[in-house]
Amino acid sequence: MIRTQISLDAKEYALARREAKALGISVAEFVRRAIRDQLPSNGGRGSGAWMRYAGFIESGNPRSSASVDEIVYGSKD
Repeated sequence: MIRTQISLDAKEYALARREAKALGISVAEFVRRAIRDQLPSNGGRGSGAWMRYAGFIESGNPRSSASVDEIVYGSKD
């Protein structure tokens, strides 16, 4: 394990400390888990990182998957 140091403002630290206490873990373990949750599971290799954003777009159209390019990129002019 590599030791590192980070700086948090008072509000961030208080929130992290409260969450860590609620989970019964140290602030350090809470931060490790938070970082782990944000890292790609495959070490950043290959595709799949985009899946983190799956479901972010809601068009209201139940047939939107048929026109996903238009929804994502806009209509062709």
